[in-house]
Amino acid sequence: MRFLPAGVCAALLLTACTTDGGSSAGSDPNASPTASPTTSPTEITLSDDQALEPVGDPGTSAVQGGGFPDVGRPVAHLTDVRAAEHEGFDRVVLEFEGDRVPSYRVSYVEPPVTQDASGRPVEIEGDAFLEVRTTPASTVDLSGERPEQIYEGADRIEPAGGTVVTEVVQTGDFEANMAWTVGLTDRTPYGVAVFQDPPRLVVDVRHPSEDGAGTLQPIGDGDTAESIATGDGPLVALTDVRLGAHEGFDRIVFEVAGEGEAGWRVGYTDDPRAQGSGAPVEVPGEAVLGITLTNLALPGDAPEGVQPWDGPDQQEIAGATVLDTLVEDTLFEGHYTFFAGVDRERPFAVGALTSPQRIVVDILAEEPAAPVALSQRCESPAGFAISYPESWSVNSGETVPACTRFAPEPFTVPAGTDARVGAVTASVEPVPFDRVAGSGPDEVQSRTETTVGGRTAVRIERVSSGEGLWPEGVRTTSYVVDLGEGDDGPSTLVVNTVGLPQFDYARNVRVLDRMVETLEFTEG
Repeated sequence: MRFLPAGVCAALLLTACTTDGGSSAGSDPNASPTASPTTSPTEITLSDDQALEPVGDPGTSAVQGGGFPDVGRPVAHLTDVRAAEHEGFDRVVLEFEGDRVPSYRVSYVEPPVTQDASGRPVEIEGDAFLEVRTTPASTVDLSGERPEQIYEGADRIEPAGGTVVTEVVQTGDFEANMAWTVGLTDRTPYGVAVFQDPPRLVVDVRHPSEDGAGTLQPIGDGDTAESIATGDGPLVALTDVRLGAHEGFDRIVFEVAGEGEAGWRVGYTDDPRAQGSGAPVEVPGEAVLGITLTNLALPGDAPEGVQPWDGPDQQEIAGATVLDTLVEDTLFEGHYTFFAGVDRERPFAVGALTSPQRIVVDILAEEPAAPVALSQRCESPAGFAISYPESWSVNSGETVPACTRFAPEPFTVPAGTDARVGAVTASVEPVPFDRVAGSGPDEVQSRTETTVGGRTAVRIERVSSGEGLWPEGVRTTSYVVDLGEGDDGPSTLVVNTVGLPQFDYARNVRVLDRMVETLEFTEG
């Protein structure tokens, strides 16, 4: 059947067309998908010369409607699939017999695209892939004594014209779950709507603009600083892990299911090791990005009806720019770790998407920003010398020892208060090293044994429990250095930064790490 757009209804001598519309998620990549609203049919009259307009609000997030997955209704039977080019967009239509469109979910999927049930790879022309899944739906009517083939068209459709749609391929028709996957030249926004008389599910994929607007963008601004988010609520299950290659960045998607929220910890590591055993993990690539999902359930504890992910222990993606291989590690005590091999340390961005819940890691094909030079150096009467950024300020020593408070802006240290005025602070504590470096009420995020200026030291990242100086949830990164025994007993140097609202914590951690590398100890 040749595709006839709604704009030519009058040519068929129809005086009106009835529609039941729906909308997609907005263009914000963090927006939640919205299901098509149920509305009363609206009668409209179209003339021959009216231009066809794309449906829905353009977005790249998943769109679902009809109570997806609605498995309680009778199976809807597909009668036709067609695709055609229009001004500014390409349209894909799935038409059904009867009086309704089944529940649906339209979403971008990462290759390889596979056939439902068999899992065999399906070759589809294109650089991006949009899956249109409907349920309960089928091409065959199984309600009679004998199966009746309702849809008699091809399982691979080429569009009439087509700027972004390369082909539409059937990738599933199993147990009333039907899927067609649309091959595209680019990952661009799309809109979704439902039409009646006859029932049709319409997907309009926008053409890329000349200035690049509308193409998929990274989920956030790239940085090389560690990214941490805390999970919440009941444990969730990992249901899918997939990779995608896009213009200017490579994407890793972790899809989870459950009533809670997953957290994450993402950052570069020089020593990838397995959780639990501590054994080294081989990761192809010149740099290794560690990715740990938190608040994760073991497969046996997955929420009811959720199928946990059981994919390969290594994945690669054709056309990747910076990502070499994603290596699975282990799921241990609610933490599921992966390691991404990258061609070099690149900026990355991490964020969460909803419906379904996904943790997205985008690795950008950009060079990291050059660090600010540590061109200033001062010596503290507390017994050490340290370098700091040329544009930063340092305390004069009127209230606390000089060269122990550092900040990007000018500041004064108030007397008789614990107010935190320094982005980075250094202090010598008359306390044994083991006591300062030991466990406490705060949650330890990481602990690394090291040396600073030839002395025993440890780098510790903590999250405050609220029982100490800082409110609950405040992050700190500290270097604790053993100064040994002196005339007045043992002492310990603590150099740290705190994630209070007035500070740029991610930047300050990077500065702290570099400043500590310059530490030298003097008489004092």
